[in-house]
Amino acid sequence: PILPLPESQQQEDYPADMRGQVAIAADAPLGPRRGWLATSQGGAGGLVFVVGELPEAIEAEADGDAIPQAVRLPITANGRIFPRDDIDLWEFEANAGQTVTALLVAKSLHSPLAPKLDVLDANGRVLAETMTYPVPGADESVRFTAPANGRYRIRVTDAKAQGGQAYVYRLTITTAAVPAYEFPLKVPADGLKDAFDPSKTAVAPVALNGRVSKQGKASEWQIALKKGVKYSFDLQARRFGSPLCGLVAVWDAGGKEVVRGEAGDPTQDPSFAFQPPADGAYTVRVTERFRSRGGPNFVYRLRIADAFLAAPGFKLTVPAANRQPRESTPDALSLLRGKSVTVRVNLERVGTFAGPVEVTAANLPPGVTCKPITIAANQTSGTLTLQAGKDARLANVPIAILGAASVGNPHAALLGAGSLIPKAMRAAAVTAGNSLLPESSVFYLTVGLATPFKIVDEYVMTSAPRGEIYRRKYRIEREAGFTGPIEVRLADRQARHLQGVTGPKLIVPAGQSTFEYPATLPPWMELGRTCRVCIMAVGKVKDAEGTEHSVSFSDVGQNQQMIVVVGPGRLDVSVDKRTVLCEPGKTVRVPVKVIRARELAGPVLVSAAVPEHWKGVRIAPTTIPADRSSGELAVTFDRDCGPFNMPLTIRATLMTPTTPIVAEAKLEIVK
Repeated sequence: PILPLPESQQQEDYPADMRGQVAIAADAPLGPRRGWLATSQGGAGGLVFVVGELPEAIEAEADGDAIPQAVRLPITANGRIFPRDDIDLWEFEANAGQTVTALLVAKSLHSPLAPKLDVLDANGRVLAETMTYPVPGADESVRFTAPANGRYRIRVTDAKAQGGQAYVYRLTITTAAVPAYEFPLKVPADGLKDAFDPSKTAVAPVALNGRVSKQGKASEWQIALKKGVKYSFDLQARRFGSPLCGLVAVWDAGGKEVVRGEAGDPTQDPSFAFQPPADGAYTVRVTERFRSRGGPNFVYRLRIADAFLAAPGFKLTVPAANRQPRESTPDALSLLRGKSVTVRVNLERVGTFAGPVEVTAANLPPGVTCKPITIAANQTSGTLTLQAGKDARLANVPIAILGAASVGNPHAALLGAGSLIPKAMRAAAVTAGNSLLPESSVFYLTVGLATPFKIVDEYVMTSAPRGEIYRRKYRIEREAGFTGPIEVRLADRQARHLQGVTGPKLIVPAGQSTFEYPATLPPWMELGRTCRVCIMAVGKVKDAEGTEHSVSFSDVGQNQQMIVVVGPGRLDVSVDKRTVLCEPGKTVRVPVKVIRARELAGPVLVSAAVPEHWKGVRIAPTTIPADRSSGELAVTFDRDCGPFNMPLTIRATLMTPTTPIVAEAKLEIVK
């Protein structure tokens, strides 16, 4: 079994949340838009913004147990599962007998969320769960019929118990009729004649539209094929939302299997070529790869075309996984002055085309160059290199990756006079789409600045008590010419889970090359675990045009980490009662007790950290004198108070000349 890592061992990212505005024209077409973001040091793609036709709601996030958020149907709700194990509840009214469908998209938005959907009644009973096969247009869906008038909830969680700021989703909840599947499949027009009746013999070229309606059953067609003609078979299913993991086989008149097509990856559709040894009627069988699967929604469209008659040509694609740096997105490139970046380009030949293709990049900004490459006749990919000069203009511009070839047909005499002449063909490379996004030929190139400083130091590992401030000294290495001030703070990308470690923003003055960074270790950290904290430095530089740019440095290497083995705290706080009954309009007194380490002395301030979303709770802090170890907190409840969906944090603070020492305890409030 997989044993999940403790919090202190898990890698985490802590990007800053940012808020912006997007203006949507009243006549803006519905559907998705690709987006790009850029800084002075690089850019990123992968952003998906959707223009919807329904009213939109945005999740009001709050710590603690999930609080239902009321919406009115129909609605599109925007939320995210953050932090780990987060639960979102969307509450709505439904009438008895009313059918409600909830459609969720996440993967199509490039979200890592593995969504799990449930429908709950007002008492928390589960009425419906995620559908085995989502309805068209959704990554996941759930459907139920209301048994009575009342309030119901859609619960959204991550099936892997993960979460984070990137785990976003769009959830459309509607009472409109939503089909469970589409037949025939909605696919781009390709000019092929569509066939729907398996009892009639089809003649290629043709597209067979059918389904694997039962488990373990094959869908069979009779098709007339000609000897010596090379046919292409292309199954359209998974890529257009069908759950079918297809397997295609061709049998001759004697009942012998002559060719079989099966994708190596079950999530992909198979395609293959077949040249019949004789004229005649052949049997084409489409089956589900796994015998336990099948049903009316296992629809497909099998394209059977004469490969010889297909217009010769080629297609270029840029795969996401084969480019550097690995963090870059498939439709965005980042390039620093004086550096280079490589782009892997894949080539797919169409029809009879087998020649070389010259590939280059167009619309490059001043100072950026790219030497053309040639993908030879026996190759299927190549690598472009974009190089930025030391004085390249900083830019964030759309570029194109183009391929050019001389395309002709060696058998063109059969097709008509004049077609023997080779023709020049140009095609733009594309990045892949999905069920929501179409392919795109736009690539954004960001030319940025390198950081003229870095944090350097040696490996240091020590121990420190939790609930206090740990300080580590660092050294800054500046390049010649940069002497400006530098802001230091916790890094947005951490090597491990911070376990609540916080740190300030501090300024290293101009010209200074050393500093000491203070990290506050919370009192609830795991004892005996190694805490690793990474910091980042941000400075401002000017380019030749006088424009000021923010640049940063961060490193998860162990020499730059604050490495601390967490020890016991020197202060403890406890409450006599772990649970307090809320009595609206009254004040409840809660006894508290503190224990100081032998070397500590002085008064202890005891306060309560009331969650921001709580209303009607007032708690005045109290001070326990140096010669005492107990006191009381007065908790006053207003008439309208709550929601008490999480424990109240009781915090004790003792000030010393070098650090505040903090301890915490939890207090449950029940209403």
